[in-house]
Amino acid sequence: MNWLSNSRYLLCSFAFILLYPTAIDLYLVALPQIANDLSASESQLHIAFSIYLLGMAATMIFVGRAADTIGRKPIAIIGSVIFAAASIWGGRAETTDIFLLMRFFQGVGAACCYVVAFAILRDTLDDQKRAKVLSMMNGITCMVPVLAPVIGHLIMLKFPWPVLFTTMASWG
Repeated sequence: MNWLSNSRYLLCSFAFILLYPTAIDLYLVALPQIANDLSASESQLHIAFSIYLLGMAATMIFVGRAADTIGRKPIAIIGSVIFAAASIWGGRAETTDIFLLMRFFQGVGAACCYVVAFAILRDTLDDQKRAKVLSMMNGITCMVPVLAPVIGHLIMLKFPWPVLFTTMASWG
């Protein structure tokens, strides 16, 4: 594979990998406003983090095999569509139950993209290059929990919390 083709795969994989932590941390600054709008307590909505991870964990169990069988691209597309749709509906939620259900499906979509990202890296890079790329990605991914809430706060200075979920949908 040539350099340009590898770069495209690396950028795609990188975006898919960053989807997972960004969706966890971007909305955290909005929890008080979300709780208020959904007539819930903040503590009731803190479970949204665990529900998101549950969606990821439940999906990761079988999505790797599906990506090997069906192909990387269809699974990535399905995951992106699920994530984007769940993000849009999560931002439009009028009840806590719908909000939490959409967080679960965001996790499902993110898991599809996350697993495919690592499969793409395995498919396109030799062991030495893959180790370097994963090390770089890990370093950048570790910055997301710091940067995403800041970005979320900046968005919320001008817009209501549903825009955070629209932002996530556009990433997916």
